[in-house]
Amino acid sequence: IADSQLWQARLVAAEFGAPEPDVALQNGGGIRNDSIIPADEITELDTFDMVPFPNFVTVVPDIPRSQFKEILENAVSRTQPGDTPGGTGRFAQVAGFSFTYSASGTAQVLDADGNVTTPGTRVTEVTLDDDTVIVTGGVVQAGPAINIAIVDFLARGGDQYPFRGAPFTVLGVSYQQALFNYIVGPLNGEISAADYPEGGEGRITVTP
Repeated sequence: IADSQLWQARLVAAEFGAPEPDVALQNGGGIRNDSIIPADEITELDTFDMVPFPNFVTVVPDIPRSQFKEILENAVSRTQPGDTPGGTGRFAQVAGFSFTYSASGTAQVLDADGNVTTPGTRVTEVTLDDDTVIVTGGVVQAGPAINIAIVDFLARGGDQYPFRGAPFTVLGVSYQQALFNYIVGPLNGEISAADYPEGGEGRITVTP
């Protein structure tokens, strides 16, 4: 699903006057089929079961690296027993990069406006697919800002994603349509174990 948004946004961003995104994030709360689909046919209806909300693929440009780390800290801020309040709907599936977070790190806390009141220390490593290092040892590395593909619900601050009113461009493609287009387009109608192995591809690593 994250891959579909990155692919779709890169395909059409220029038509909407937006830059190509570097990465994509999809909150777990926006994925709703809540089941393992067995190896067999997958239907267009399945894509509506997976991503049923009226969310649209969006590009948020020029997010500073420090803010990108805050966005990822928010994504992992409720993953551990005792995190308050609970609920992991904000946990991010990702494309265009990989990251590592520590289960024992401090959970980031935000106020109602998305400002950081308790800095998070869980995100320790972030590396783009082109090997650009964004965070290492928990420290943000200097460099260009990041363009993010994401659904408009999150761009508007849903699940406390701390975009803090950053401008964004809605691309006119729902996240369901992006998923459908990606399956029948680049994947040629087949979601294979070679491309998407059971157990994941190592994009997200958690350390004790």
